Amino acid sequence: MKKTLYFLRQVGFDPIKFIYALKFLPHYVATLFKFLRLNKSPNFKVSPVLQDFRAQAGSADGHYFWQDLICAQWIYAKAPNNHLDVGSRIDGFVAHLLSFMNVTLLDIRPLKVKIPNLTVEIGDAQKPLKEHEGSFKSVSSLHAIEHFGLGRYGDNLDVEGHRKGLVHIAETVAKDGHLYVSFPIGKASVEFNEQRVIDPMFAQNVLTDFTLEEFVLIPWKGSPIFGTLPENVDTRINGQAGLYCFKRF
Repeated sequence: MKKTLYFLRQVGFDPIKFIYALKFLPHYVATLFKFLRLNKSPNFKVSPVLQDFRAQAGSADGHYFWQDLICAQWIYAKAPNNHLDVGSRIDGFVAHLLSFMNVTLLDIRPLKVKIPNLTVEIGDAQKPLKEHEGSFKSVSSLHAIEHFGLGRYGDNLDVEGHRKGLVHIAETVAKDGHLYVSFPIGKASVEFNEQRVIDPMFAQNVLTDFTLEEFVLIPWKGSPIFGTLPENVDTRINGQAGLYCFKRF
């Protein structure tokens, strides 16, 4: 059932939202006719939004919300003089950073809009980033490396894409600089072409010239879990992400 629901959402149909919309349709019709009796303006059209009637004030849950907030707070506290981001979402985490610092964004995809404080470069982190090696005191890549090598975003297919990407991103970090990464964690698997689920110890095993300073376990839903370690994560649990802060030595 869960797999069917996920597939339907991926192709653009969410049956749960559809059912909730039908549930609130009578309320919409009742309020529509009430408003029509009050309305005197000729500029009027019907534009139903059926799911906000009982909604909360906003969304403050989920792994993207928490990882973006926590990681941006870490970086703000450290106040680095430059920052490189590779592939993180612009309308969340990168936007947080742009409120207090300049950011260089590297992505395989173009960005057509110009945003203040943001410099955009087109590049593929599955390949060496020689022009940026050791150049940044602060580097991030949130919920990105799990997609590398799966072709979802037009990147080349590579079964080792996530490992190569992490290595090349880490090479851009200056001595004593910090690297921030996140990805789905659990029992290692490939969910083609959406993502990989990566072993919690993967990053520590790859980044031999870094030390782990911070780790937060973030469930898909619910509050983040502080004070645990990657080696203590229960890989039998589905739907969780790891947020890591490494320092280069």
